[in-house]
Amino acid sequence: MKHRKFGMLIVLFLTMACGLELPAPTPMSTSATTPTAPIETAIPTPSPAPTWPPVIGPEPSYRVAAFYYPWYRTPDVDAHWDHWEEGQFHPPLDISSDYYPVLGAYSIADPAVLAQHFAWLRKAGIGIIISSWWGQHSSEDQAVGLMLDVAERYGVKVAFHIEPYSGRTADRLVSDIQYLYSHYGDHPAFYRTTASSRWSPDARSKGLFFVWAIGVPDNDSPGVEATYWQPALDAIHNLPDGGLVIAHTTEGDWVDGGHFDGLYNYATLHLDEHNNFSWARSLPPDAWYVPSVIPGFSARRIRYPPEDFVPRENGATYAEQWGAALGTGVEPALVTITSFNEWHEGTQIEPAAVGATNGFGYTYEDYDALPVDGYLTLTGQWVARFLAITWPETTRMRVRLATTSDWTDFYLVSGATWLRPDLISVSEEAIDAWMDGNHLALRQPIARAEGGGMVEMIADILFTGWETGGTMVFRIERGHLGSTQVEFSRYVDGKPVVVKTLAWGGISGDEQNSFSIEIPAEELFGATP
Repeated sequence: MKHRKFGMLIVLFLTMACGLELPAPTPMSTSATTPTAPIETAIPTPSPAPTWPPVIGPEPSYRVAAFYYPWYRTPDVDAHWDHWEEGQFHPPLDISSDYYPVLGAYSIADPAVLAQHFAWLRKAGIGIIISSWWGQHSSEDQAVGLMLDVAERYGVKVAFHIEPYSGRTADRLVSDIQYLYSHYGDHPAFYRTTASSRWSPDARSKGLFFVWAIGVPDNDSPGVEATYWQPALDAIHNLPDGGLVIAHTTEGDWVDGGHFDGLYNYATLHLDEHNNFSWARSLPPDAWYVPSVIPGFSARRIRYPPEDFVPRENGATYAEQWGAALGTGVEPALVTITSFNEWHEGTQIEPAAVGATNGFGYTYEDYDALPVDGYLTLTGQWVARFLAITWPETTRMRVRLATTSDWTDFYLVSGATWLRPDLISVSEEAIDAWMDGNHLALRQPIARAEGGGMVEMIADILFTGWETGGTMVFRIERGHLGSTQVEFSRYVDGKPVVVKTLAWGGISGDEQNSFSIEIPAEELFGATP
């Protein structure tokens, strides 16, 4: 979805709430006829550069980050356009976006632009930007020094989003992180954390790095499996500074397969089609859950497929995304916002102009009933809600699934939620074993099952959301051979003690040969949730 996309600061003034005011839009024809050049009278007259916004308000939260794009360039500042014009557009008015920035088609190399951006980020409560980075000495890399200097003034930190630039490999990832440390790691605005993870258990002050498109090293490479990255991740974790590396995938087995520190989704367009953020529950213990929320998605001018369009609905889409990200029962290590200023895909929360036209008869979208800075305000409200949540307690249980059938599945149906299954062991004779949300699955060769062979898998699982007096409902499914047994153990003084055993060896008559079992919650967990 995200790609290497299509930066003369036209300083338009924003509403009084942002310390700026917006000039009235120039009326334009809605004719579909496209002239060969913009209508010159439609180009607004640049206003004098404003003074840098003051540093006001509370400290931003370092548990909330926004993806940030430093690839915009303009002739006034950089002697050329970059990104605003790609796709045969004609900036400064005609740009490759369904929306138009209230700052105009700007350059990231303009300190005044960066100052306004970081003031807005601070207003929204966002403490970290995750800056798109396309390799050593790239245009985006050249923007980092100035970004760090301005970010420091506003109390914002900078992390990095390592993109699939040409020639990116696992070894280059190690080199890139060493480069980022050596060039920027001593800057006060370079984000570091002593937080740990499954594969970075120590308290070193580590940088934070996101890796997009881990399924392909670069845009021209064939696909790879998680294990391709494992030696590189081990090398990064062994650097003097270490490092937390977050992978773009929602498949929990990439954590242990590649030794990634956590996962992020970047953009989930249609929550109902992708089970919301339920992938959080499949993450192993101590892996970072980093949900990414969008306010909407609109990339029609750059000809994305119609099915990619997600309307903003006056902030309702943003609320749905935040609610789903925070509603999994898994506490996020960090919430990321997609995005602050990805104008091509229309995911930005940066203020967008009202009534802006492109000089060719096109009127840009705006935030409807919300003011131009409405998504900054909404973000601040959601940040406060996130930080105020008291997360439910969890109970660790050991679950042993054993079968003499050729296949068996075990489900938690209702009465609680299980989180972060950690696979402890699997029989060598098993041909497959996996964990998927509230589901354990185990397989062995049918010939072995016909001979009475048994296989088992053991997992530690965190349970939450159960109530005293409540009832747990489980379901066992299996082939028509043999039987299945499920054994629950509660941890007592650090050791698992068996508290309940379930079994199913009959034939139910339904297609999945299923058997449901109800158990009082206290039989598993004791009297207090």
